[in-house]
Amino acid sequence: MGTCFSIHHRRTRLVGQAEQPPAPVPRREGKGEGEEEARDWAELPVDALLAVLRRLDAVDILTGAGHVCRPWRRATREEPELWRRVDMRRRLAYRVDLQAAARAAVRRSAGRCEAFWTEIFGDNDFFLFLADAAPMLKSLRLISCNGIPPHRMNEVIRRFPLLEELEISHYDLDSITTCLAGVGAACPLLTRLRLNHDRFYYRRPGDTGGCEAAEIAAMPGLRSLQLFANSLRNADLAAILDGCRRLESLDIRHCFNVSMNGEMRARCAGVKALRMPEDSMEGYDLPYASPVTDCVYYSGVMYPDFF
Repeated sequence: MGTCFSIHHRRTRLVGQAEQPPAPVPRREGKGEGEEEARDWAELPVDALLAVLRRLDAVDILTGAGHVCRPWRRATREEPELWRRVDMRRRLAYRVDLQAAARAAVRRSAGRCEAFWTEIFGDNDFFLFLADAAPMLKSLRLISCNGIPPHRMNEVIRRFPLLEELEISHYDLDSITTCLAGVGAACPLLTRLRLNHDRFYYRRPGDTGGCEAAEIAAMPGLRSLQLFANSLRNADLAAILDGCRRLESLDIRHCFNVSMNGEMRARCAGVKALRMPEDSMEGYDLPYASPVTDCVYYSGVMYPDFF
């Protein structure tokens, strides 16, 4: 069995710097010179090795840890449990093909992948592959994936009947309803939904807004709902509350079309964790911009009115 170099030496080689002799290992008290040897990381028990690897995300494993030595490479290829959660978010700085990396990670899960999270990802074929390769998926989080047409996104989501968590954030404002069509019936175990926009746009009375409320209301098992910067109004929120009676957490920060009057507060009384439109943004984990409180329209297109 091949042995690994010391961690210091191996890390130097992985980042592409010139190889240097390993640093001398300090002697422990009471040990004679030459008695202390560098730890052989290749001999780690499988359980301990997997515990180390689980602290890394998929890209780190595929581009780094999986190349340390033969035992580590074997573990990353032959232990499907390592790939139950595949997190590809915030990886644009990596000089790797993220779509190829995602396929490799899901393939290595051998059908056991339960969570797939990604950002700025637009490969239609990949998501059809995901639907086939991850039948046990329970969590799907898609951020800024505008390259995926809404009808295709809807087709893929409805192929995960075990889904418990769904996020579609920073997606086209007017396409969310299409993405969610029929999802409540296709994914009866869904308990957590996040639909977040990057900023709030005021819509005048009579404009379409909150059209996805009917689809959300058809998800009776929801316990947590986050709708950041959504254009829904009081009637839309009331419909959601009527349909989702198990709701325990509701976050409608920056949903400035909602008026939290006495009637609406009474409707939300059963929600344990309520974040209202004007509440602090503390704890929010996505980038966002200041709200646009008025807009002008040219040829049916909405533009911020800064004048």
